[in-house]
Amino acid sequence: MSFALAFHDSELRDVVADGSSVRLRFSAASVVADNGERGWLPGVVLTLSDATLQGNAALAFGKLAEGQLRHDGRAIAHPALPGMLKGDVALALRCANGTTLALGGRALALAVAGDARFAADLSC
Repeated sequence: MSFALAFHDSELRDVVADGSSVRLRFSAASVVADNGERGWLPGVVLTLSDATLQGNAALAFGKLAEGQLRHDGRAIAHPALPGMLKGDVALALRCANGTTLALGGRALALAVAGDARFAADLSC
């Protein structure tokens, strides 16, 4: 099954800079399944290659209030999961705790753990 990621309301576990890459791990990503059903997906990891990072990654966790992704200058509101974007990538995130991050890179891999299970959103 494939999904589309919605940054708003996703829960960020942590942000780790490792050499020239930055990895964002989500404890619960807000997603829309390919059948249109909204829900949550654990085990989502975004890896930005040849990355730059501005902001305090140690404070970047919890609920995301906002996220904006640009690929080669074009806004992508709901990137595909799993997926890969190659080219100029820019990601801006604002956590509910007020922490902001600005990331840039040359490629973005969007992965879902093999054992991740989709949980439907049951809110009214």
